[in-house]
Amino acid sequence: MAKLKPRARLIRTIGDKLISGPEAAIIELVKNAYDADSPSVSIKIVPPSSKFNGRIIITDVGHGMTYDNLINNWLEPATDSKLNQNKSRSGQRTVLGAKGVGRFASASIGKKLKLTSIAKLVDKFQVNILNLDWSIFEQEKYLEDIDIDIISNIVEQNSATGVEIEISELSTIWDETKLSNLIKELRRLAIQNRTGDKFEISLDLSAYNEDLDAPYNINGFEILKKYNKSIEVYSNSDNSQTVDHSIIIPYNLNDESDYHLHGTFDKDGNFEGTFNIVRGDNTPKNIKIAAPLYSSGEVSCGPIDIDIKIYDLEKDSVESLFKRMGLDFSKFGLREARKIINEGTGIAIYRSGFRVRPYGEPDHDWLKLEKRRVQDPSKKIGHAQVSGSINISSENESNLIERSSREGLETNGSYSRMIRLIEGLFLQIEPKRQDYRERAGISRKAKPSIRKAREIASLASISKALQALSPEERKPILLKVEKESQALTQALDEIEEYQKLLESRAALGLVVGQVIHDGRTYLEPIISSAKSIVDNAQYLLDKNQRGDLVRKYYPTYGQAIQTGASGLSSLFKSLDPISGRKRGRPTTFVLNQVINASLNLLSEKLIESNIEIIYNIDDKIRIYGYPGDLQAALINIIDNAIYWLSSVEIKDREIKLHCKTEQENMYLSVSNNGPTINHEDRKIIFDAGVSHKQDGHGLGLSIAREACRNSKGDLKLSAIEPQTIFTIEFPISQQEK
Repeated sequence: MAKLKPRARLIRTIGDKLISGPEAAIIELVKNAYDADSPSVSIKIVPPSSKFNGRIIITDVGHGMTYDNLINNWLEPATDSKLNQNKSRSGQRTVLGAKGVGRFASASIGKKLKLTSIAKLVDKFQVNILNLDWSIFEQEKYLEDIDIDIISNIVEQNSATGVEIEISELSTIWDETKLSNLIKELRRLAIQNRTGDKFEISLDLSAYNEDLDAPYNINGFEILKKYNKSIEVYSNSDNSQTVDHSIIIPYNLNDESDYHLHGTFDKDGNFEGTFNIVRGDNTPKNIKIAAPLYSSGEVSCGPIDIDIKIYDLEKDSVESLFKRMGLDFSKFGLREARKIINEGTGIAIYRSGFRVRPYGEPDHDWLKLEKRRVQDPSKKIGHAQVSGSINISSENESNLIERSSREGLETNGSYSRMIRLIEGLFLQIEPKRQDYRERAGISRKAKPSIRKAREIASLASISKALQALSPEERKPILLKVEKESQALTQALDEIEEYQKLLESRAALGLVVGQVIHDGRTYLEPIISSAKSIVDNAQYLLDKNQRGDLVRKYYPTYGQAIQTGASGLSSLFKSLDPISGRKRGRPTTFVLNQVINASLNLLSEKLIESNIEIIYNIDDKIRIYGYPGDLQAALINIIDNAIYWLSSVEIKDREIKLHCKTEQENMYLSVSNNGPTINHEDRKIIFDAGVSHKQDGHGLGLSIAREACRNSKGDLKLSAIEPQTIFTIEFPISQQEK
């Protein structure tokens, strides 16, 4: 009977031919250290010089390997030892290797290998040394013709167990380009430690210096400092403490983003998690998505944990992101800032805390996000806008099989299922992000300003040029210039008044549009639930399965109607100040009476949020207009302040009211020490539909300003730093218009 007779060069095929590149080979050896329960692994690269050949030394302090381990596992290609036992010896880690070929990757790094292993045997230690010349697998004909010597000794005591692999006669030129690629691979290999299971990777490049021959004449410390740099290095905090650049730092953006998606798919594909608009109110909102039906060929991909950060890349958005990170954007500029964001972009797939290559690399758009975005760039999220991790379970549980080449997962039914689940999740969050961007006015064009026209109308440049003339020549011309300037200014005053009138009417039109939009949103569940109540009323008392089902869902119909009615009530209440109903004539009233009435209405919210109101306003101050207009504006501003103060952790939450009178007007300033308003939002803050609250109408400030204008006053955003200050302007007495 015939048998397969493997050629010796099969080992070289498994090693340097199957594993894609020296970086992937080193990562395989790092994974072996992890499987051995080592808390750390060190990689030292020594470049060739005139004195000795180059070498790479990889050391761990795991359990080590006994003589039997070497014979029966390490030297047995495609061993199933890890496949049959998917937990490490400690039981704390899920092993990463399963195919039994990763260790042969060392053949692609260099021609010779020396393995030194120290393992504990009851009360003694066994030291094993294996020397291997990979070239013999090319010289000999068959595997059975090759003998490998292992030197084994027993020692009474030893400081620690572990494995050291020294690879010499390197096959790769480890210049700056190769080193930077390796550092990037190692940085993407492991996520930030959040489980308490420490595994530290260090890279020693101290053997590199400027005295070596090219291309090795580089400073190893500077290479690590350049390519292994955390975002904290840029922060405004004290950086005087010594940083060990040899410790590999995972890519991260200081845990900051504009949007954050987090949650879990169960084995059936049901998703439960949260979506947080970080740049908005920073309040996580629950998301639940039912599992889609299986398509042809799809099978379960097991449970999946999702943690994805999303970024807006407009200049103002990037500047705001860097501010939240504690960085001075002006030191970077837009191009460098986007480059820093891009370094960490890409959605990586992790298994047992280690990245599955090549998922997560900036240039590997495995979800084809850019292809989707081309069809609708304003709504779809692109590959360059996301970073994050997808954690999958073991191969046995998920059927997500890593290719032997270590270049991705096999394209099977489980992989197709995972892709479809993630695509469905993006379809759910993209409208939420787009809705927020529209309400927040992101990317809106700036409104034209009349201020520039006023500067031109002053004709200052002409007046300055006339100074060169003699007084006799200058006087009549200056009189003419001044007259024309006054005429232009008067015309601009009239245009500005007309512009304000148009803005008011346009704002009311936008308010109506928003009311129709929000009103429909509240009406839909009311109509749907009412229909269900009427249609199912006849089955309510049935003593069968259908009756049980109707009785089960009846309370949810009532709750939906109550929620919709509550939303409509809130919407109508917010519209009251600009309802246009007959309100009688404006009157003179005491300012403090309206302030106290407004604070009384909000007292419960103020107490719940632990906010102190600070004000000391003269009881004698009287103003002219409609008390309801002032109250509407005050309640809106203070209610907004309560919301944003409650969204952050602040020791002493304060809202301050300050009043001053000048000539015919009263100015009431309302400030708070909560989150400040972004500079780019100043021009759109009063636009109808603009809101940074996830559930906001975007009508409040627009209505508040219109209410003030109904009483011949105004509402302005006076300051955004160091605190947000809104100023209400009201006439003190009746003014002739």
